[in-house]
Amino acid sequence: MKKKRIEEKNEVRAVGSFKKAIGAFNWHRAGLLMLYTIIAIVFYYYMNIAHGEYSAYTVGAYVITAAVLVVAYFAYNRAFTGHGVTYDMLPDTMSDTEKKEYLDDVAKREEKSRWMLMVIFPLVITLMIDMLKLFVIDKYFDIKLF
Repeated sequence: MKKKRIEEKNEVRAVGSFKKAIGAFNWHRAGLLMLYTIIAIVFYYYMNIAHGEYSAYTVGAYVITAAVLVVAYFAYNRAFTGHGVTYDMLPDTMSDTEKKEYLDDVAKREEKSRWMLMVIFPLVITLMIDMLKLFVIDKYFDIKLF
């Protein structure tokens, strides 16, 4: 009987946690990411189908842009060496103001560089879809979509 109550309480907590997670989810940013991904895919295939002679340039532009942005994202965020670091984890040789400035700088950099992810993900997802089409669908299923 007691075990059943504990299971019910855990179930209620799980549902509550799920509702909190859904409520805390940034739906606006997810919608924008979906929109940008659709735009990137449509533009990519438009350039490859309508302007076939420029398809190598389109693929190259997507790959180079994604690669440059990924490197810039990691460099700007200092390879995330400060991510997850708390005030107590910082060395004692740093003063209180230095520790606070460091943690504020880490948070500021992550917030300022978030726009790069909104460009990186659509480009990478578009390239992944194209690779899936080229190396799996066209090769094994003999379906020519475009």
